[in-house]
Amino acid sequence: MSRNDLSGKLEEWADDAQSHGFRSGITESTFEPGRPKRDRRKPSAKRRVADLVLPEAARQAADTETEFADADMQRLYARGYFDRLIGQVKGGKEATVYLVGRGDELFAAKVYADIDARTFRDDSAYWAGITIPDARIARAMKHRTRAGQAARAAFWVGREYMYLWQLHRAGLPVPRPAVGPEATAISAAGAVVLMQFIGEGDVPAPRLSDVRLAGAEAESAYAQSAAILVRLAELGLVHGDFSTYNLLWHREKVVLIDVPQMLELRNGRTAHELLARDVSSLVTSFRRLRVNADEGELRRAVLGAAREG
Repeated sequence: MSRNDLSGKLEEWADDAQSHGFRSGITESTFEPGRPKRDRRKPSAKRRVADLVLPEAARQAADTETEFADADMQRLYARGYFDRLIGQVKGGKEATVYLVGRGDELFAAKVYADIDARTFRDDSAYWAGITIPDARIARAMKHRTRAGQAARAAFWVGREYMYLWQLHRAGLPVPRPAVGPEATAISAAGAVVLMQFIGEGDVPAPRLSDVRLAGAEAESAYAQSAAILVRLAELGLVHGDFSTYNLLWHREKVVLIDVPQMLELRNGRTAHELLARDVSSLVTSFRRLRVNADEGELRRAVLGAAREG
């Protein structure tokens, strides 16, 4: 997807972002993030299942159709994307992942934390070269106002959906997104990324960083991971956080996760610095699995794929 395509998607999201309190404009401004402001006594980002659903008394007082205290989960539930909440899969600083279902299908619902609970670390590298269509939104994001943080969070979710769709269509092993690709559908998902659940039954697939592979299995996992990195370069993309922490091991296959921070290589020096870091990180993490990977060889393969792409 070209930079113009990304800017166009951002403009669609801006046009659709009234739920976040914004109106779109016609001016364009390149986002230049400022330094994160120090927050004092942030609320917890971790959300239990009990925090997500309405208590029985509250459901009876509201109506029979309201199941969730979280408005975004309720919206997706009401629109039929899923019909039941099964449980929590994983908690984290930025988001909590839940297991939901619809009929025989299982999905992972990645619910980003409320704005006040997000850490919003210095992630300026992941915004390099990205154009925000509305100058007012770009200004708010730069100065990290509350409205800017809300826009930042909305665009982050939008980017995750966009890249999941792009990679899925390109045949890469990623969870299949369950919302979109239309901008209106993605906007309605709010702070929830709904996607295919990767696992056996209700047990999630482990990260490669959490499994002990040896011999042929470890070599196979590395070869698959390296092939994903090369294929991303062919598509003109860099993951930006490529390591065994963001790769799942499922039925002897590697699955790539956590893609919102991805950038296009054409975005310049920062993207290429991230690509070099991805190569080094992958090789280093597999050396812990006693895979004698050649960093120089992988770097040449990735750079060659990027030039050909």
